Parts: sequence; structure tokens; C-alpha cells
Amino acid sequence: MIRSIQSVGIVVAVLLLSACRAYTPSRYTVSVSNVEKLRTLQRKYPQGALKVSGFISESGPLREITCRGAGPVAPPDYKTFEQYLQGALEDDLRMAGVYSDKSQVAVSASIREVDFSSTNGTWTLAALVSAGSVQPFQVSHVGSFSTGIFGDEACRLTAHAFMPAAQDFVKKLVASPGFEKAFAESAEAKAQTPQAVPGT
Repeated sequence: MIRSIQSVGIVVAVLLLSACRAYTPSRYTVSVSNVEKLRTLQRKYPQGALKVSGFISESGPLREITCRGAGPVAPPDYKTFEQYLQGALEDDLRMAGVYSDKSQVAVSASIREVDFSSTNGTWTLAALVSAGSVQPFQVSHVGSFSTGIFGDEACRLTAHAFMPAAQDFVKKLVASPGFEKAFAESAEAKAQTPQAVPGT
């Protein structure tokens, strides 16, 4: 009888642990198309370079999103979703050679939505982006992916689809007119020369 109770307890524990597993997206991979777009801007504004400051969620740090009853989708390395998106932009800027901690123009974002539908197979990302003196501008992306019928499969595919959705979100960000204006502003700031002080 005791062994039967212990066996049942072990089965229940295994089921609980399996139900609580986290589905983790891949670490960000630099987007070739995003890097090429940034290098195109660099050719247009040779002195241009940007830095990236805080990407902050309007509703507070978002570390995981529940996926059906299977478990949460959570970014790798204990990051928040907003930190993941900030790092994605930084990685693309660095690979393109247009990131500078000394830049006078910083890109920041207020993340307004990060959500998915594991049933319909969509990721929705939206933010209000600020950069230098440029009027804040909206960037949003809805990415589609093939999902599954059952919870575990659907949540695994959902997590797998986040990194490509982040790439496409950054693609829309760097292709926006507001981003180009900020990049041009950074070039003008770097091109400025010190003014002579009268009487020296």
C-alpha cells in the first residue's frame, strides 16, 4: 500500500514538473538584411553611429508568457523580453559597425506589446521608439509561424518563432523614417567641430 502511494506521488510529481517546463527561444542571431540596411545608412551618412539605451515595458518587466497549460515561454539567459529586443538591435548595430557608446544619439523604446497566439501562430511586437530629437515613432510587427495542435508542440514552435519575429521587428525599426532621421542626426553631431573661443 505504501509503495502504491509512493508510486502515485512520483507520477504526480513528474506530471507537475513536466507541466511547468519553460519553452526558451533561441539566442538572437544577427540579421543579414538588417546589417545591410544599416550599412546602407552608413554609406549615406558616413559619420553616423548610434547607441542603445533602455528598452522598458510599459507594464513592468516581462520575463515569461504562459503558453496554454504546458508552461511559460521565457527568453534565454534570464532576460526579459524587452532586454532581448534591446540586445537584438545592439547586435545588429555592432555587426554593421554603426554602434558607438560615445554617440550623442541613443535609441530607446517603450515596449507596448509582446504577445503570441500559439493557436493562430502569431507573435505581436509593438513599441514606441525614441531617438535623439526625433519625434517618437511607432514600430509594430505581427509575425506568423506554423503551430501545432497539442500544447507541448505548439508552445515549442511558439518559442522557436520568437527569434525570427525579433529580427523582423528590428528590420521594421531600422527601415523606419524616424530611425534614418536619428541616424542622420548622429552623423551631424559627430561632424560638428569645436567653435573657437573669442580672445584665445
